[in-house]
Amino acid sequence: WINDVFARLDNALAQGRGMTKVETFNNFVLVYSSAPQHAQDALACALALLDATKGVMRPDALRTSLRLGASSGEVTAGVIGSRTPRYSIFGDTVNTASRMAAASSPS
Repeated sequence: WINDVFARLDNALAQGRGMTKVETFNNFVLVYSSAPQHAQDALACALALLDATKGVMRPDALRTSLRLGASSGEVTAGVIGSRTPRYSIFGDTVNTASRMAAASSPS
């Protein structure tokens, strides 16, 4: 089930909405846009992600739901770690979007 959900999210992100996936962990996907129209890209992406998971049932027969958060502003980006390095973004903008997602009602 979870692999199906993340595959659907990846496919939705690959549809050229100007968003780039930075990382996925647990039930969290972090995406960003550096385009001038980033707010519009984020909204279009959020709607596409909701649409991609519409009708997907969880193993307990409940509908899959998403929590979404968005924020606009500066971030710091870079590669962290030396043993298993990964690219990530940080900053108040990321924290605000994360808090918005955590406080939102599931779709």
